[in-house]
Order: sequence, then C-alpha cells, then structure tokens
Amino acid sequence: MLKNLEKLAPDPGIVSACPELPGIALDQVLGKVQSRDDSDYQEITRNYRSMRSEYLRALAAHPVGRALALLAVGAEGVAMLEAGRTPCAVSEVSHRPERPLRSRREPYNCHHVIPKSLQVAGGAAAINHPANLVMAKTVRRGRDQSQNPHHCWHALLLHPQTHNAPPTSIPVYVVRPLFPFYPPITQGFRSAEELRAKLKALGAPPLPEIWEKSILEFSEAAKHKAYCVPREFHEITEMFGDLYRPENKDPANNLEARRALAERSARQAAEWLPSGAFLNGSPLPPSHRPKKCLPIVQSTTLPGLTPPEELKTAQNKPRTRTSPGQRIIQESAAKVQSCQ
Repeated sequence: MLKNLEKLAPDPGIVSACPELPGIALDQVLGKVQSRDDSDYQEITRNYRSMRSEYLRALAAHPVGRALALLAVGAEGVAMLEAGRTPCAVSEVSHRPERPLRSRREPYNCHHVIPKSLQVAGGAAAINHPANLVMAKTVRRGRDQSQNPHHCWHALLLHPQTHNAPPTSIPVYVVRPLFPFYPPITQGFRSAEELRAKLKALGAPPLPEIWEKSILEFSEAAKHKAYCVPREFHEITEMFGDLYRPENKDPANNLEARRALAERSARQAAEWLPSGAFLNGSPLPPSHRPKKCLPIVQSTTLPGLTPPEELKTAQNKPRTRTSPGQRIIQESAAKVQSCQ
C-alpha cells in the first residue's frame, strides 16, 4: 500500500495541486453500483472486520507507517493501532476552575477508497485490499464539520455519483487519499528540519525523502495549519451526517434525505469531476470541463493491487521498460502541470 502511494505521487507537487482538497486524487474505477442490502456489500463488511485488527497492527509495525501514524494520531493513537483498534486523536483540551478537565476525541475510521456499494468490473481491484483502505478523521455528530474530511468526500464526490446510477458498469471517480492517514498532520511544518525534529521528539523512525516532501507539500497547501474542510462544503457534509440520524433510519426518510443530498451536492461536484462522470443518474457531457483540477489516476493497473494469490506469478514476469501503471502516473503528472 505504501509503495503504491509513492508510485501514485512520484512528484510531491501532486499533493498540493489542488489547495482546496490537498493530498487526494480522483481514481477512475469502472463498476456497477449495488444496494447496501446486497449480499456482496455485507460480505465485504464482514471480511473487513475480520482482517481489520491485523491490518492496523501491520500499519503501526511498518517503519514508514509508524512514523506517519505518530504524525497523524500521536502516541496514543499508535497504541490503539497496536491493539488492533482504529485510532483517535485528543484535541481541544480545556480546563476551567469551576469545571473538570475536558477534551474532545476525534476518531479515525476506515475509508474504503473503492466504496463497498461498488461492484468493480471484472473484479480488478479487491475492495478490502490494503491499498484501498485509509484511516480518515470522521466527526459523527455536531454542526461543525470543519474537521470531517471523510464525510466531505462522500458528500461532495461519492454520493452524487452513486445515487440514481444506472444498473450497468459506469466510470466512478473515487477519492484516493495519497496518505495512509488523513489528514496526515495536525500541525504545520515549514522545513524538512522542523519535520525531522518533530519525528525525533515523537520517537519515530525517519521518513524517506519522498514522504518528507509530500508532508511538506500538504503543510504548504494547508497554510501550515491543521487542515480544515473548506467552509463551502460544510452544508453538504452536514447533510451527509444527517443520513445516519435516528429519524432517518426509516427507509422513506432515508431515501428522501439521500435524494436531497444528491440534488444539492451534484451542482458542486460538477466543478470537480471530468466529462463522462455520472451525477445523480446523468453523465456529464463531452464538452464539460471542470472548474477545479484534481489529479486523476487509475491505480487498479498498479501491481500492488494484484490479488495475493497471484503476486508470486506476477513478480516472476519480466519487466517492461514502461509499465501501464507508470504511463498513467506520467500522464497524471502532466495533467497536474497543466492545471497549475
């Protein structure tokens, strides 16, 4: 998973190509949207739960994964990873003389890069493959969703594409974060020396240069502050959270809430998605040009997404001078340059 992320962003400039949504790319996947009640959806959920503890422990045990985890969720979060639990970060610790010490925990939940409701054409990419899992900060309650990138991705880019989708395979542009934790940092870093000093203070192993540069690019895009979801997306992010309110457990209410969100968010999503993407059941015309520019990749061609039982065979094949995955990376880098 970590190697794939390095291949997807060989130029750290890709991380900051879109300052409003830094550190993510659009990954084009061909698939058919299925019901949340479908047996495949339920099986994917069960399989993830059965392997989650092992995945989280492995992420904390890997030198790069551990360093990135310490930056994102701190020592307490890493301890939770080592115990096989999703991490959380403590923030906004406050104390008043007349009140006890109070703090807020911000949990990190699994973000399936390829949605569980998407049946990938030809089974090209296993949804529960480690390369398709990211620990993303998720604020479940409250009106302030400024620290909730996970819900923002779903509200802005995923829900309007999958709602009312036709019963055939279509291109879906999923959100692929370029870090195993999102947001990857809780503070800004203006130089590699400052970042290295922080890692040393955390007792973290040093990061490879490509990860250092990616962290610094993200920090610059976030103006060297803790990342906040842009205010223009707060309304739809709140609407996505409302889908899970107790009153919306009623099927009729939930369907109406999903319809309202798709109608509202499709207008904003059109500014980010390319022609051919489906929004609320209709494809964007060939003449469509997005106003905003996010890097577009096709990570399902990368060798790391090969099913585990086929890895040995794939590794024995002779390498070509330029693989399809490398060509896509080069094309993506060219697109980023054209947007800047």
